[in-house]
Amino acid sequence: MSKVSLQYELDMKQPPTWITVTPSPTARGAFHYVQEAGDFFAGPRYYTDRKGLPSYLIKYVLSGKGALAYRGQQYVLLPGQFFWIDCVEAQCYRTAPDADSWHLLWVHFYGANSANYYEQFLALNHGANVGALPHNSAVPDHIRTILSLYQDGQSTLAQDLRVSALLTDIMAECVAARTLAGDAALVTPDCIRRARGYLLENYTEQVTLDYLGERYAIDKYYFQKLFKRHTGITPNEFLILTRLNRAKELLRTTDRRIGEIALDVGIQNPSYFIKLFQQHEGVTPGIYRQRWYSN
Repeated sequence: MSKVSLQYELDMKQPPTWITVTPSPTARGAFHYVQEAGDFFAGPRYYTDRKGLPSYLIKYVLSGKGALAYRGQQYVLLPGQFFWIDCVEAQCYRTAPDADSWHLLWVHFYGANSANYYEQFLALNHGANVGALPHNSAVPDHIRTILSLYQDGQSTLAQDLRVSALLTDIMAECVAARTLAGDAALVTPDCIRRARGYLLENYTEQVTLDYLGERYAIDKYYFQKLFKRHTGITPNEFLILTRLNRAKELLRTTDRRIGEIALDVGIQNPSYFIKLFQQHEGVTPGIYRQRWYSN
């Protein structure tokens, strides 16, 4: 692991709230866990320049104006916006040069499947690290709750479990934030809505990307890119998940043979169906049925 490099200036207009947490071994091994969190009312000289820290960071802007330089991009951060970064990569964030303050709620965290949430956030936001939250977002209150839970400097397993749930909610809200800084909310194109409906109704058919491109009169590669932008997955992945969901329903509620169920959901090769099912569920269809089947 690379060495952490850090330069910063804590120019605070008011005494900050800043907690550092040492999570329980159980939390560190199994859950999302907080490393640090805070509430800063920063002055004009506030900045952090860092690289190499194994941590994810979400900062939410309450007031003022900030700036972020990350992955070759320059962002301006206004109230209601947030940034989410992987602190292993080089980053520089500061009070904006034309502002005299920047009020932030922030949380450093790591563990569990945080990386998957982060990658999904980037996928839905076109690779950008900045988004906007609705005015009624629970994220600010969740961060304040985290600060209050650890205000005495102690960490118990009960606290860590609750905080892990709060971190999951924070990440889920950020992933669902489909608005980039300065952009209007993304509207799902009509062709993508219709394609989703078509795949849900015709999942047993051998639907190809060529066919979808022709059906919706759009270049197939652009269609696939557009579909993934608005659903998070490709058309083929959507088709596979739809088939597997139907297969799980049949496994739970019928005594049909595995090969018959594979054909019922549009997969011609039973061996491929079993392999695909195990990749997604972690068990074979037979074991899944044993766990769920009821006479």
